Amino acid sequence: MINAFNQDQQDTIVELMNIGVGRAASSLSKLVHDEVLLSVPKVDFVDIATAETHFSELLPSALAGVTQAFEGFVSGKAALIFPEERSLELVRLIVGDELSAIEISELEQDTLAELGNIILNSCLATLANILQREIKTSLPEAYTGNCHNILRRLCDRDDSLIMLVQVDFSLSQRELKGYLAFIIDLHSASGFRTALNEYLEKLLS
Repeated sequence: MINAFNQDQQDTIVELMNIGVGRAASSLSKLVHDEVLLSVPKVDFVDIATAETHFSELLPSALAGVTQAFEGFVSGKAALIFPEERSLELVRLIVGDELSAIEISELEQDTLAELGNIILNSCLATLANILQREIKTSLPEAYTGNCHNILRRLCDRDDSLIMLVQVDFSLSQRELKGYLAFIIDLHSASGFRTALNEYLEKLLS
């Protein structure tokens, strides 16, 4: 693990991400008309090679999800990643059972993009609002591929710092495990640390 942040800073990131995914779960619950449970986020900071090894050990080879670029006090790309074989099931939960398999397949990318927009924006907006910073996000893009292709899609620099946020998804009797991955530009990591330090100082004052 890369020690890019001290323990207090990392604990704060987990706390803020926990708030963010909590808001995302509330929004997603309205989409699927059922209770959505998200585990407490697990945050790790790794390089791209370690991330690829981590993904290959925990996830199947075929993945699907959504990517979204962001810039501001911290810049990079965010991704929602889960097994590709579960993507259509997730889409069906969102759009309902009335549509045929062909219709659901046609709506897959748009629906996944909407899902990613809700979850990723909730996390990024929570970070920005609580840390009193500004952040801008691009339109989300759905994708499929393996671990290597997805990581290279997110970042083509070998020296990048990746903040991996693992969240387990659970809906009623169904379960979908996946990742939220935030790829942070090393040049903006200092700005992120400054924002976290200011937030911690306000809590102690």
